[in-house]
Amino acid sequence: MMQKGCDAQLRASTADGDQEPMDNLHLFALINAGPGLGSLRLGAAIGLAQWLIYGLPLAMAIAWVRGDRIARRDLLQMLLATLIALGVGQIVAHLWPLPRPVALHLGSQYLEHSNDPGMPSDHVTVFWSLGLAAFGTRRFGVWGRPLLAMGLVVGWSRVFLGVHFPFDVLAALPVASMGAIGSHVLQRPTMPFVVRLLDLYDRVSQLGKLRLRAARKAWARRA
Repeated sequence: MMQKGCDAQLRASTADGDQEPMDNLHLFALINAGPGLGSLRLGAAIGLAQWLIYGLPLAMAIAWVRGDRIARRDLLQMLLATLIALGVGQIVAHLWPLPRPVALHLGSQYLEHSNDPGMPSDHVTVFWSLGLAAFGTRRFGVWGRPLLAMGLVVGWSRVFLGVHFPFDVLAALPVASMGAIGSHVLQRPTMPFVVRLLDLYDRVSQLGKLRLRAARKAWARRA
């Protein structure tokens, strides 16, 4: 765990000056954890900032296996939105490489991270692109609001731990929106590929079920 000394003057000006604008640095000073963060709060924040995102592929895998053909098509649309959004995010980071707080020696950093550009937050982009794309699906519209809420919590926790500035989190919203819009626009052109992919999955799944039944019968005979 690595900590950087908090900019005391920045915090003081935020606390004392009613005339101070709520810009990126002042919002960061308000949200970022100070030195001496307790182990319980630290563990909870790290769980949200670093590990919550791993629940997404698990949830989507379960939804894929238990869902019908329409659900799987919806999941592919959501995945496409995320890939587009992450691609747009890489372009933004390349064209506008804003440093992370640790590079400016601001705040306290409790989560190890590479010193690459921090805007937009990839973690928040994933949650919000999935959430926005979910609103346009037939089976997963109910996922939209929870995913957006989780993205906001993850973004807050990453600012709290000193990995991002608040504007890194906010920048994920237009990027995620581009991903959702892009997947919607590409829905019809990509439909032939999606149909072939789903047909292939159906064939492989059916073959796997047949082999599993045969194996069970063979095992029952031996028993």
